[in-house]
Amino acid sequence: MAHTDTQLPLPGFIALDWSLMLLALLPTIVRIILRFRARTLPSLAANLSDTFIIFAWVSGCVLICINTWKNTLRMHYLSTAREDLYYGVPVFLSGHLLFVSWISLFFVYISLWSAKAAFLALYYSIFSLQGRRTRIALLCASIFTFLTFVLHIGLIAFWCAPVSANWAPPPGKSLCSAVHSIDSVAISTVANITTDIIILSIPVHALWVRAKQFGRSEKVGLVFVFAMGSVSIIAALVRFVCLAVVQDVPKASITHTIDIWALVEIVSSILAVCAPSCRAFGRSCVGRRGRRLQLGCEERGASERRSNEGDAGKGKTPDEDRESAIVTLNGESEGV
Repeated sequence: MAHTDTQLPLPGFIALDWSLMLLALLPTIVRIILRFRARTLPSLAANLSDTFIIFAWVSGCVLICINTWKNTLRMHYLSTAREDLYYGVPVFLSGHLLFVSWISLFFVYISLWSAKAAFLALYYSIFSLQGRRTRIALLCASIFTFLTFVLHIGLIAFWCAPVSANWAPPPGKSLCSAVHSIDSVAISTVANITTDIIILSIPVHALWVRAKQFGRSEKVGLVFVFAMGSVSIIAALVRFVCLAVVQDVPKASITHTIDIWALVEIVSSILAVCAPSCRAFGRSCVGRRGRRLQLGCEERGASERRSNEGDAGKGKTPDEDRESAIVTLNGESEGV
């Protein structure tokens, strides 16, 4: 089955990268603002969760800075004959570009696993008081997540021998890359998806017990969190399928497709971690607006009552005034 890379102008790839990272930045800022405005002292786990989510976004930003540099470099050679280009640049520049691309792979997995670590720290800050079993489950999930992170770093660094084969293969040998090898990507995908499933399954028991206490908004928030986690899993599967499709196609290039889905996976992970904070921010904004409307209605009601009372006092007829005066005089004479 033939497959071509994502067809989009190079400036379009740059704009897409930065748009996705801006989308991930907004909930991150909301999360940090709410943390600073919190009246209670944040726990160590909550602080670690914030640190990891910031690290995830910064690592993703480094990744798209590298991608922007690569695409900007390729734009200089759009008019050059395609047979004179290798990965979009002249052959004498391809080694440098491929070396930088290899470095950028580390930031992909640093960002992804930072988001996973933020999830685990968030779970610990919420569920650590729910019993020994929950704490053991969190510990086991944390160890497994760390091991899969080490696995991915090892795959990138040592899958190809020598390491320089990632950007400058020895004479007579083809270019080697862990993210373009179906065996390496299969290992990576299984480890990645297994880690995501374990992390998403940790709160299921606690949430199932409390499900009857949740209102409609809480259920919608949970659905959004799990949906974003599912998007991350789907993105990992898409990357694997794209590579499997082009295994028998000579010199197939799916560089942009892999980059896009890697970034989608990063952004969806950040959105999933920040979703509870965004929900709390939205509820606080709606609550403040409701209180302002209520106070405004109460002030208008009080003003109308005062106005009606004033009008009632001023609206007496002359006969009513005379009767009031007679009653007053009679009362005074009886008192004498």
